[in-house]
Amino acid sequence: MHFPIFAAVLLYVKVKPNQRFNTIERIGEEWIIRLKAPATDGLANKNLIEFLSEIFNIGKSKIQLKKGHTSRIKCLEIDADVTMILNKLQQELNEH
Repeated sequence: MHFPIFAAVLLYVKVKPNQRFNTIERIGEEWIIRLKAPATDGLANKNLIEFLSEIFNIGKSKIQLKKGHTSRIKCLEIDADVTMILNKLQQELNEH
């Protein structure tokens, strides 16, 4: 029996809180995520994980904030296939 093996993916993003709506942008190689939530009391971090879990269609527990709890540059560890993650980000980018 064969089981797929996934290594955790590290995704670095720049977060811009206090925006009118949640959306994804890409400038060069940098992923920018605009969030409605303010950057107070961890609300933007929580909103970031919820937003990405919806885009990737995975549980929030599969996304962990590893670095950047108080910074705009975040390092997220995602327990999913790297190809799926990049495809979903690109798909979301193309829809907006």
